[in-house]
Amino acid sequence: GLTVLDGRTTEIGGLRVGFVGGGLRTPMNTPYEIDEDEYAAKVDALGEVDVLCSHIPPEVPELCYDTVARRFERGSRALLEMIHRVRPRYAFFGHVHQPLVRRMRIGATECVNVGHFMSGGRPFALEW
Repeated sequence: GLTVLDGRTTEIGGLRVGFVGGGLRTPMNTPYEIDEDEYAAKVDALGEVDVLCSHIPPEVPELCYDTVARRFERGSRALLEMIHRVRPRYAFFGHVHQPLVRRMRIGATECVNVGHFMSGGRPFALEW
């Protein structure tokens, strides 16, 4: 009875919300890693959205750097390009467990690592 929204959109509370699952290929070869072209096609398939949800962050150093692991995690250039082009209200993601910054604004879009709450014990909540 579930609908998987990977690469698809739905309306929630009057906002168009797009979802992109998985990540980009790394030497660790973890499950659900795909190549950049396939990932970009999923991002492009969303079209205009008010809220962009993905597992990995857009390719911005401050959002991709893990301060505990002391390394950059893969971010997506396609997500960053979509944020510049579409200008959604929000971009939500996780993946980077201890980010250099947990949120930042890119133009009109508030980008938030919603998975970062694990260390503080307080989840991110959004009301609209």
